[in-house]
Amino acid sequence: MIRPFWNLATRDGHVSQRRGFLKQLVTASAAGAVGLSWRDMMIARASELRKTGKSMILLWMDGGPSQFETFNPKIGSKYQGPAKSIPTSLPGVHIAEHLPHTAKMMHKIACIRSMQSPERDHFRAIKLVRSGYPINPSIQYPTWGSVVARERFDPTYDLPAFVRIGKPRITTRDINSGVLGPKFESFKIERAGSLPEDVLTTVPEERLKRRLSLAARLDSQFATSGGSERVHEKQAIYEQTQRFVLSPKLEAFRLDSEPDSIRDSYGRTDFGQGCLLARRLVETGVSFVEVFSTGNVSDQGWDTHKHGWNENPKLAGDIDQGYAALLQDLDQRGMLEDTLVVWMGEFGRTPKFKPDGGREHYSDGWITCLSGGGVNMGQVIGATDKEGVSVSDRPVGVQDLFVTFCQVLGMNPHDEYVTDQDQPLALVKGGELIHELF
Repeated sequence: MIRPFWNLATRDGHVSQRRGFLKQLVTASAAGAVGLSWRDMMIARASELRKTGKSMILLWMDGGPSQFETFNPKIGSKYQGPAKSIPTSLPGVHIAEHLPHTAKMMHKIACIRSMQSPERDHFRAIKLVRSGYPINPSIQYPTWGSVVARERFDPTYDLPAFVRIGKPRITTRDINSGVLGPKFESFKIERAGSLPEDVLTTVPEERLKRRLSLAARLDSQFATSGGSERVHEKQAIYEQTQRFVLSPKLEAFRLDSEPDSIRDSYGRTDFGQGCLLARRLVETGVSFVEVFSTGNVSDQGWDTHKHGWNENPKLAGDIDQGYAALLQDLDQRGMLEDTLVVWMGEFGRTPKFKPDGGREHYSDGWITCLSGGGVNMGQVIGATDKEGVSVSDRPVGVQDLFVTFCQVLGMNPHDEYVTDQDQPLALVKGGELIHELF
């Protein structure tokens, strides 16, 4: 199956049926390009990488993580439950015991404990938190990764600007490039650790050339019959795809070239290896990478309506090592200053819990953590009251977060782009800079 980033969808949703194209693109010329070592390629690319601006890695806790069992435990509260707190590398700041590796990296984290939003339904909340816009039936707002991909678009760059790692829950799968179209859709891989699917040739070069020639003739016929716009769009995607599958930068997707010690430091979980892949991708110049955490413990991910006392330690344990290792690795490589790392979900969980520890959706006083990108790390912003019921200090809204993303990434939140329906749309509407981060 061809991945959505490389599908041949046109503006009206039609998809080319020549789905085998990706498998046939690699030619004999690729062998010489792959001859470059990873180190040689990175050295040759270094000056260009410096021109691309800062990158962003979004660590997405799909389903809505509990603040009580992660970054805002309320020890002594009737709502806390069995999770204890532990000290961190940030003096005076404690987090839940399920995150021991992350606790040692809190000096590299700015933790916002006072996030607020009006949405408590998964789909509506995800639409808001991933795009910066509330849901609107008349316009499909693009996810933030697609917006960044548009701002960072370089037609000569081999890899996609936006890569998504992991398998989202159903409620997240429709979060896409929206009105920006397929050109800025994410390139999706379900699991880190190998080359993406559908990029290797299965036929000899001569047969490949014949197939491409036939495809060009069919395109020409279709263009003369009134489909020139669709053909042009499809051909642009084909050309980008060809550069992708022939590129030596595909080495970035191969984790087996990393030392075992590095892979082990991230943890051999899907999330941990996804974090390692994210580091490799931004090191290669990719502008926006998402890593999904759905927990590997059940289909609910972080949506712990049931069995929270059992599920939350497993969910936190699944991401703890990878998150901490990513921050440490980026820092040691001198990359953290130019890479914004954001840990978040669509909302938090209710203070009140069920007998098994399950908590419902809650959007008052949830958590977002930011690191790198030039933000002031090693601090806690905002607070909730002693029971964790409501924000008691420094409320932060979703649009505030997106204005801050723009500041870090060198984007003007008031800039507009024109949608495929000729509608001007600001990068962010409303919101204020979270000034404590700068």
